[in-house]
Amino acid sequence: MKTQIDIYTGFLSSGKTSLIKQVVAGKLKSKERILLILSEAGEEEICEDSYPYGNVYIKRILRDEVLEAAVVSEVYKKYLPNRIIIEQNGMSSLNELLDELEKKEVRRLCEIGNIINVVDCRMFDMLMSITGATLIEQVTNSDIVVLNYVSKVYEDRVNNLLRTIKTLNKSAEILKIDLPDDYGKYLEDTGIKNSEESFMKKAYNMVLPILFIIIAAYFLKTVLIVSEIDIISMDMSWLQGFNTIFISILMQAFPFLLIGVLVSSVIQVFVSRDMIVKYFPKSKASSFIAAIIGGLFFPVCDCAIVPVASRLVKKGVPIYTAVTFMLAAPIVNPIVIASTLYAFPGQPMLVVYRLFLGITIAVASGFMFLFFPDDEKKLMTGYESLMCNCIYCNTAASTDGIVNKISSVFKHAGEEFFDVGRFLITGALLTTIFQTAIPKDLLLEVSNSGIVSLVLMMAAAVILSVCSSSDAFIARSFANHFSMGSIMGFLVLGPMVDIKNILIMLGSFNRRFVMKFILIVCTLAFAILMLFASFYV
Repeated sequence: MKTQIDIYTGFLSSGKTSLIKQVVAGKLKSKERILLILSEAGEEEICEDSYPYGNVYIKRILRDEVLEAAVVSEVYKKYLPNRIIIEQNGMSSLNELLDELEKKEVRRLCEIGNIINVVDCRMFDMLMSITGATLIEQVTNSDIVVLNYVSKVYEDRVNNLLRTIKTLNKSAEILKIDLPDDYGKYLEDTGIKNSEESFMKKAYNMVLPILFIIIAAYFLKTVLIVSEIDIISMDMSWLQGFNTIFISILMQAFPFLLIGVLVSSVIQVFVSRDMIVKYFPKSKASSFIAAIIGGLFFPVCDCAIVPVASRLVKKGVPIYTAVTFMLAAPIVNPIVIASTLYAFPGQPMLVVYRLFLGITIAVASGFMFLFFPDDEKKLMTGYESLMCNCIYCNTAASTDGIVNKISSVFKHAGEEFFDVGRFLITGALLTTIFQTAIPKDLLLEVSNSGIVSLVLMMAAAVILSVCSSSDAFIARSFANHFSMGSIMGFLVLGPMVDIKNILIMLGSFNRRFVMKFILIVCTLAFAILMLFASFYV
């Protein structure tokens, strides 16, 4: 059985040393041999004299020294501990430590158990502004986030902190304590899970839904048999139609989705956001032109549009330019143009309409922010780094050297593919259900009402949140039931405003600006699309 390694991260004075002491005290009762690897000297020290029974061994690492795999292997063989606890220096890279612990010489002896991040609620905002990526790295990699000193800050601030943690790490367990000593009670109630227990819990969470489906299917079969319903004679033609529509959407859309995330990942890794900022000129007219065509040269993924826009504002680019770029870039993206041409063969004018309407709405929205400006100093929330929690944007991957950059491209592309792929699958599924379950006469009645059908398609675009590189295939499946004016509502508004990007925006811009942005874009889009629908034949 391998020895479990628990890692405690957090900045100086966060209280992690006190937490480690309580963990050690609890483990001594079970007579475990514990090895402490300490790389930070905090306000509270841990020394051998505190443990006279010889079950605790301490290895100290110099502050600027990286804990290497060879060192871990050496001290393990020397002390043969039942558990290893590492107190990581708050300013050191957690990913570098994890890379060392994943090396073969450590993995054959030990396995990583829990990563516990200790956060001082009183200092979080300041640390985020100073350290940024380091703190994000700690939170995103953690299994447990301990919010310390929650009684010392206002409740609304704690709630904001909880939302921030959940944005960064949706799966982490969050523990709120008033003082470091309260951690002992948590340990008594729950204990620190072994890696085997964590694995079993994950396996249980995966197997349970599958088991439920099997039981439900068996129950349904039993009911049908008892009811003497002839399953073979049942009309299953609707299922064949459902399967045909659903699979055809996915088969056509996935290649463009894959190409889109690959190209986007290459740009995000090899082209820094500061390089994109330098692309924008100072004059108003030139900045609008640059914002319109920027997506041609920087076809980044949806997750990166908002982070780039926030960086533009932070670097002094006017908000109207940033808004225009944020709205136009997904529309003029070459991959989006290609996917639209493929989804609607023989209809090149549809691509022209999409480009024209998208650029028109983007420029009109930019002018609205030009004529009715916000105080740009108060636009940002201070957490622009939190908007995208992908592996590249959170600096979870090293990007020094061509090999590491290529590795980062594939890591980012893989993560982004699965992230946006779920929206495509969900969108394709809901679209198929919509077309097969709703009666044809009702669809015809809705499609004959221009306003209702347009609003319905715009709402679908916002809710489904399908990536712009593959949304044309969803729109194509609606083309038999809705007018082209309504279809354009889906194609144009979706890349500009959807639930996914709204949530990302709320992590970077203040709520008032986001609400204003949504209102302006949706109002202008509806007006311009209605005007287009009235002229389109």
